[in-house]
Amino acid sequence: MKGLLLIALAAPLLGGCIWNRAKVNDAGVAARAEAIVPGVTRAEELPGLMGTVPSSVIPLKDGRVVYAFSYGDAKTEGFTLILFTLSKTNSAFSAVYVFTDAAGVVRRVEASPAPVTDWETWPFGE
Repeated sequence: MKGLLLIALAAPLLGGCIWNRAKVNDAGVAARAEAIVPGVTRAEELPGLMGTVPSSVIPLKDGRVVYAFSYGDAKTEGFTLILFTLSKTNSAFSAVYVFTDAAGVVRRVEASPAPVTDWETWPFGE
């Protein structure tokens, strides 16, 4: 009887809720991209203007280069009870793409819309 009572009292301690958030850079990357002036800004100035190094550097055949500055957010919510876990992760990522010519001068800047991720408490579907 004592053992059963001890298990009943300890059971709530064996489970719990899970919340986790992972950010890649910050959404301010998109706003900082407005400081890039096509035809004037050079590739070596990009890390200083953007506040981070590019996530990807993609060389093209003719010497042009594309610099991608990714940013986004992932949120995980869930519930765990001993060995049983239910969880859901919502993630959304965007990027600012900066195109330079063979001389390293910025020619074009493209930014995808800023992502929005919500916290959800139910792990099945929407």
